[in-house]
Amino acid sequence: MITSFRSNLRSPMNRILSTRTISKVLRASLSLRLIVFCLTVLLVASGAAHAQLAGKGAITGTVFDASGAAIPDATVVMTNGATGISTTTTSTSAGDFSVSTLDPGVYTVTVTAKGFEKLRQEDVHVNALETVSLNPKLTVGASDQSVTITAAPPQLETTNATLGATMEQDMYAALPIEMGAYGQPDQRRATDFAFLMPGVQGNNTTGNPTTNTGIVNGSGSRGGVTAVYIDGLPFVRAGGNGDPRYIWTAISVDAVNQFQVQTNGYSAIYEGQGIQNYTIKQGANKWHGAVYEFFRNTALDTWGFYRANNPLTGLPAKPIEHQNEYGINFGGPLVPFGTWKDKLFFFGNYNGYRYSSTTPTPVTFPTFAQQNGNFTGVIPGGVWDPNSQAACTANSTNGPCRYRYGYSYAGTPGPGGNPILTGTPDVIPASQFSQAALALQQFIPQLTNQNLQNNYYAPNATALNNWSTTERIDYTTQKDQLTLMAAIGRQASSFPVGQAQGSGRNVAGVPYNYGQAYAPKTAVGIIEETHTFTPHLVNQFKYGYARYNGPTFDADQLPQYSASALGFTGLPSGPAQTAFPFVTFSGTNAPTGWSGSTPNGTIAQNYTLVDNIQWVAGKHTVTFGGQIAWLLYNVTPATGGSTPLTLAASVTETAQITASSNTSPKYAAAANTGAAYASFLVGQIDKGSLTQYLDQSYGSRFRAYSPYVQDNWKVTDKLTLDLGLRWDIFPSVRENHGFMSFFNPNLPNPVTGINGALQYAGDGANTCNCQTPVNTYFKNIGPRIGLAYQVDPKTVVRASYGVMYTHGNGVGGGTASQTGMASNALGFSAAPSFSANGQLLSTFPLMGSNMAVPAGMSTPAAGRASGPAYGTGYTTVAGYTGTPSSSQGYADPYLGGRAPQYINWSFGFQHQWTDAFTSTITYVGSQGHFLQADGSNARGFWADQLDPKYLALGSSLNLTGAAETTFCATSGDCPSYYTKFNTSQSVATLLHPFPFQNVSDPYGNVANSNYHSLQMSFNMRPTHGITFMANYTWSRSIDDAGTFRSGYAIPAFASGNGKAYAIGRMDRSVSTSSQPQHVVITGVWDLPIGRQILANQAWERAVLGGLKFSTIFQAYSGSPLAITSSVCATNPAQSSFSSPAGACMPNLNPAFIGRARINGKWGQGATSSVSKSYIDSTAFTGNNAYQFGNAPRTAPYDIYGPGNNNLDISLRRSFNLHILNSSRFNIQADLYNVTNHTQFSVASAVYGNASFGQVNAQANKSRSAQLSGRIEF
Repeated sequence: MITSFRSNLRSPMNRILSTRTISKVLRASLSLRLIVFCLTVLLVASGAAHAQLAGKGAITGTVFDASGAAIPDATVVMTNGATGISTTTTSTSAGDFSVSTLDPGVYTVTVTAKGFEKLRQEDVHVNALETVSLNPKLTVGASDQSVTITAAPPQLETTNATLGATMEQDMYAALPIEMGAYGQPDQRRATDFAFLMPGVQGNNTTGNPTTNTGIVNGSGSRGGVTAVYIDGLPFVRAGGNGDPRYIWTAISVDAVNQFQVQTNGYSAIYEGQGIQNYTIKQGANKWHGAVYEFFRNTALDTWGFYRANNPLTGLPAKPIEHQNEYGINFGGPLVPFGTWKDKLFFFGNYNGYRYSSTTPTPVTFPTFAQQNGNFTGVIPGGVWDPNSQAACTANSTNGPCRYRYGYSYAGTPGPGGNPILTGTPDVIPASQFSQAALALQQFIPQLTNQNLQNNYYAPNATALNNWSTTERIDYTTQKDQLTLMAAIGRQASSFPVGQAQGSGRNVAGVPYNYGQAYAPKTAVGIIEETHTFTPHLVNQFKYGYARYNGPTFDADQLPQYSASALGFTGLPSGPAQTAFPFVTFSGTNAPTGWSGSTPNGTIAQNYTLVDNIQWVAGKHTVTFGGQIAWLLYNVTPATGGSTPLTLAASVTETAQITASSNTSPKYAAAANTGAAYASFLVGQIDKGSLTQYLDQSYGSRFRAYSPYVQDNWKVTDKLTLDLGLRWDIFPSVRENHGFMSFFNPNLPNPVTGINGALQYAGDGANTCNCQTPVNTYFKNIGPRIGLAYQVDPKTVVRASYGVMYTHGNGVGGGTASQTGMASNALGFSAAPSFSANGQLLSTFPLMGSNMAVPAGMSTPAAGRASGPAYGTGYTTVAGYTGTPSSSQGYADPYLGGRAPQYINWSFGFQHQWTDAFTSTITYVGSQGHFLQADGSNARGFWADQLDPKYLALGSSLNLTGAAETTFCATSGDCPSYYTKFNTSQSVATLLHPFPFQNVSDPYGNVANSNYHSLQMSFNMRPTHGITFMANYTWSRSIDDAGTFRSGYAIPAFASGNGKAYAIGRMDRSVSTSSQPQHVVITGVWDLPIGRQILANQAWERAVLGGLKFSTIFQAYSGSPLAITSSVCATNPAQSSFSSPAGACMPNLNPAFIGRARINGKWGQGATSSVSKSYIDSTAFTGNNAYQFGNAPRTAPYDIYGPGNNNLDISLRRSFNLHILNSSRFNIQADLYNVTNHTQFSVASAVYGNASFGQVNAQANKSRSAQLSGRIEF
C-alpha cells in the first residue's frame, strides 16, 4: 500500500490523467453539461441568476460620461501587472461590463470609447472570490489623449453582501507566523490565519487547528463545518469535514498567494457553512525567487507559569525543543524568449521542516529482584502461589485457600491449609517461571535505580521530518487559460514518537515503548481550463484530485521482537504474530504497561469536478454550474488483519483467597495481597485477547452532485441583487464491499423471538439486499439572496439570506461516515478473549514452557454468516446469556441521509471614511439543524437509554433474580418477553428499549444551534506605510449539541426542580464554544526611519532604512463551563458523561446567595504548586435519588472559564543586495506572547472533586521567539 502510494506521489497528475480517470471525468463532464443546459433553459424561461467563476476574481462596473450617462460599446482592457496578460471586454448597451476570469493580482484597467479620451486606472487589486467595483468616467476628447489615475479605486463592496476578508501575500508574509502554533509541532500553516477572521473561532470540542477549521458563526460546538477550497475547488475529507490537512501538509505558507474566508452571503457556487479559499502563487513574465530559513530553539523560550522539574535532577527545566523550517521559491517564464515569455509561466516551492524535543519521563519496570521472582516488600500481604490452590484447599478446614510463597503444608489440616514457613517469604521459585514471561522481560533495560516506582528515566524523544513541494504552470492564449497545479507533502515522526508527559504510556525504548509512529502523505492536483467564447460568454472547467494517506506504525513490530520469534504459537497472521505483545499490569506498585500501538491507516481521497458557464446579458451576469465529488475514505483498523496479542496481568491470580463468603466458584481475593507482575511471571494471565478482521480495510464511498445557478443583477446604479440557488444531493454512506452491519428494529431475532436483530448490507442471506439501509435525502435546496444598496458614494447597505448544507453526519465528512468502525462492522471482526475463571485462575495459562495460546484465538469472523442473532445477550438461551457483543448501530433511514443545515442571515453597513479606510458593521444570525452533538444519546429510545418515566418505580429498578421475576409477574411495567430475560441483570436493564442488544444511534444527529452577533471590521490598505485589519465580534450562541441527561422527555417528578421538559430542552443552553467578546487586530508598518525620517544622508538610509514592524493581537472571553458532578445518587436513567465516567449533573443549591465565581479572576493568587478554588462549591448540591440534577448544562450562575489575550510582534530588516534590481536580504525576529500572559486551565469542572474550580495548568504558550532569514530576487 505504501509503495503504490509513493508512485502516486511521484506524479499525482499522472494518476489524474490515467485512462480510467479521464473516462470518469468525461462522463461526469457530460452529466454536468446536461445539468447546466437544463438549468439554462429553466433560467432563461424564468429570469436570470448568477455567480462568479470559482476561485477567480472579477472587475465589474458601468462606463459613464461626465454627465453620468452610460457609454455603450466601450472597450475595457484589464492587464495583470505581474504577467502582462490582458483581458478585454466591451460594455453593454447599458454601459455595464464584467470580467470574472481574472487571476488574483494587481491590474491596470484601460477604458476607451469613440469620441472620448482614454482612461487608465492603475493599482486595481483583484482578489479571488471577490468583485472589484469600478465605474470609470470618460471625458469627451481625442482618443489619443489619456488620463491616468494612480490612486486605487474605492474599497466599497457595492455588488454583493458577502461577509469575509482577504489577506494578501504582502500582508500575511510580514506577520509573525509561528512554527508550532497552537501547541502543535508542525511547520508554519497558512490555515491558521482563518482564526483571525470575524465570526471564526478555534475553541471547538473536537480536533485542533491542524485538523479542524473551527466554528463559523456559532455553528455548534464541534466545528469542522467550513468548506476548504484550493483555487476555487473544494476538497472535502470524507473522514472529517472542515479538515485543512489537504492544504497545510502539502502546500506551504510560501506557496500561497492569498487566502479568503467568507462566512455569510456568498455565492451559490460554494458549499459549506463558511468557506476558506487558498490561491496558489503563479509565475510571471520575469523570474522571481526566494530562499528562506526559520529557527526556534529552547534558548529563545521563556519559563511558563508551571515549571516542570527534570526527574533526574529535581530542578525546573524548560521543555527542550528545536525547530527549523527552510525552503525555496522560484517562478517565472517557462520559456524565457519570444511570445512564449508572456504566455507560459511556472512557479515552484519546496519547504522542509525539522523538529526535535526531549521530555525526560520516569517509567516503572519490575526491579531486578522482581524479574528474578523476589517480591519481598512489594505488597504488604505478600504474593500467593496459584499452583498450590488445590492442595491448600484440600488441607483447609475453612474453605478454599492458597499458600503464600515461602510457606507450605504443616502436615495436618487446619484453617487456610495450616501453612508453615519453609523458605523465604514472597520469593517465587525459578521452577515456576513462565518461559513466555522470561522471553518478554529479557529486553528490560538497566534500571536507573531499584525503587518500586519510577525506577527508569526515559528521554522520551520525539521528532518530525516534514517536507512539501508545490508546482504550478499557467498557459494563456487569446481565448483560453490553462492551469496545472500539483502539490505533495509528507510528515514523518521519529520511530517511535514521544508521548505527552503524564499520559501514562511507556516511553522507554522498544519493545516496551508505546510504539506509535506515523508518516502521512498528501497529494493534491488541479487541472483548470477557462475558455472565452465571446467577451460575454465564458466556460470554466476544473478537475481536482486529493489524497491523504495517514498510516500509523507500531515501532515494536520488528522481527526480533515479534510474538512468533519469541516462541508464541497458535496466533493468527498479522501483528498478532509479527508484533511484540501488549502487556498491562494492574494493582499496587505495578509496572508501567508494555503497551504498543496497533498499526493502522486511513486514506481519504477526493475527486472533484466543477463546470461553470457564465453569461453577461444586459444588467445580469449569470452563472450556471454544477459540481460532482467522489469522496472515498478507507479505514484499516489493523494493518495486517489483526491486532497484537494483549496480555493483562492482575493481582488476583497471586492474591490470597479469603476464607469468608467463598461459595465455589465465586472466590474473592483478599485486599493488599498479590502482585500483577508475580502473576505474569508464573504465567497466570488474567486475560488474553486480540481482534482479527475479516477484511483488512473498510471503505466509505460517496458521490455528491450539486447543480447551482447564480445571478448578479444590477437593478439600478445603486442597487445590486445576488440571487442564487444550489441543490446539494449528498448520498449517504455505503461500504465499498458491503462490509457493513446495522441494527434493524423490525427484523425478527431467532433467539429472543421478538423484533430487533443484526442485519448486513449486501446481497444474499442475512442481508437487506441493499448497499445501505439509509435513504438519500433529495431536498437539500439552498436559496441564496444578497442585496447591496449604495446609499451615497461612501456608504453601502448590505443584507443577505441563505440556506447552506455541509458534508457531515452520514453523508461524508462525519464520524457516521466512517463505515467499518465501531457500530458499522459488528460481525466482520472476531475478538476472542479468555478471562480468569471463578476460581481466580487463568484460562489463558502460559505456565512453564507452554507458549501456545488457547484454541479459538485464531478463529476468524464469519461476516454475514454470523446471522441476525450475533451480538445478542442477556437471555435465558444457552450461548446468549452473557453481555451483548459490542455496539449495534441503528441506521436511521431518514436521519442517516440528512446533512447539517444552516440558515444564515445578515444586515449591515459599509462606509468608506477615506480612500484607504473602510468600516463594516453587520448583524449576523444563524440557525443550525441536524447537527452532530458531543453526546451520543440525543434520542433516548434509539440510544437504548432507560425512559425517565420508569424512575417512578424507585428501588424496584434495582431488583434482580427471583425478586425481579416476582415483580414482573405482578407489575404491568415489564414487557411480555421478561421471561426470556436473564435475571442476573436488573429490572432497569430489562426496561431498556432493546435489553438484548447493545444498541447505539450513530445517525441521531438532531442537535440545533442558534447564533446572534454584531460583527465589526475595520480595514486600511497601505497608507503612509501602514496596513491593518481590526475585527470585533460580540456574540451569543445557544445549542443542544452537548451532552444529554436523557434523550427522552423528562417528567416533572424526575427533573429535580418540579418542571417537565420536552426532549432536549433541559440541555439546551449556551454553547460550550460561545465567546461573548472576540477582538483581533493585525497590522504591518513600513517604518519611516531611513525612508522619511533620518533619511537625508546615504549612511542613514543604509543603516536605518528597510525596517518593517508587524503585529497580531487577540483577546477573547472565556467559554461557558459545563459543570458536572461526581456526587451522584442512584438514577439508572441518567446518561453517564465521559469526564469523568459516571458523572451526572448537580443541583443548584436553592439556599445559595451571592456569586458562584469567587476569589478574583482566574489564577489570581495561584502559584505553580498551590491553587485555590475559584468556584464556590456551596452553590451546588448532589442530585436526589431517581432524579436528574437541575443545573443548566453550561454556565450555571453565569460561570465562564478563563479568557485570553495575546500579543505577537515582528521586526524585519531588509538589505538591498545590488545583485539584481529586486534582490534583497531580509532578517526577521518574531516574538510571541510578548506580555507572557498566562491563560489558566481549569483543573476540574466536576462538583465533588478535590480540585473542583482550581487551576492547574497553562492553556497557552509562554513567551517565545523565532528568527528567520530570507534572500529574495
